[in-house]
Amino acid sequence: MRLGIRTDFVNLPEVARLGFDYVEIPLNALAALPVSDFEAFVAYVEGSGIHVGACSDMLPEDLPITGDGVNATALHGYLKHALGRAQRLGAKVVVLDGAKSRQAPADGDFPFAWRQLGNFLRLLQGHARDCGMTVALEPLRKADCNLLNLVSEATLIAGLLQLDCIAVCANFGSMGMASEPMSALRRAAPLLRHVRVENALTRALPRPGDGEDYARLLETLRDIGYDGGVTLTGIITESFAEDAQIAVQYMRDLRV
Repeated sequence: MRLGIRTDFVNLPEVARLGFDYVEIPLNALAALPVSDFEAFVAYVEGSGIHVGACSDMLPEDLPITGDGVNATALHGYLKHALGRAQRLGAKVVVLDGAKSRQAPADGDFPFAWRQLGNFLRLLQGHARDCGMTVALEPLRKADCNLLNLVSEATLIAGLLQLDCIAVCANFGSMGMASEPMSALRRAAPLLRHVRVENALTRALPRPGDGEDYARLLETLRDIGYDGGVTLTGIITESFAEDAQIAVQYMRDLRV
């Protein structure tokens, strides 16, 4: 298992020195960079030795995939542009997270929203395949999004669609808040391609004594033969670099 960290562009220089196996950066922010800034960023990444292994925040908030405002033409254009940039940086996994872009209208047709999600995943499959990437579908907390909240749901839809570039992402913190058992990871094993780790209650980076059993998570992942990325994620604060240093050392010790 490789240990990575989810971070914004500002904190990259700080986390680069901590020796993470990879970083996970926001795709929507990457896509929004002017051409000259993007080329400068590519040069910086290549010169610094940073490995961009994954991308988060796949979609901008104003580009929904459910509801009445879905624009397939705009989605095609954005995905070709954004995933092309991620490919330039060497990313192999992009996480479909983003609560607002897939929020189903509270008084809307939920079966239709699920069909819209499936249609988007079919659309996304072609772009991911063209860029040699895997899209990992992340269940979100019910407090954040009302559509797709469990690893078991992500496993079900990915399994039913049978799209070779669409897989599952599990977030340890979200699983904890939903009281989803570790057995969900075992059932997801054939499709599990990405894992995120955060404190369930505080959404902070992992640290010793924070009340979470991260050792049990890593043991489960070892048991199912998982060999993908484990991204440490947490709310970005002024002490982010210090918190990241504590988190990576703690998780390295548990990984042994």
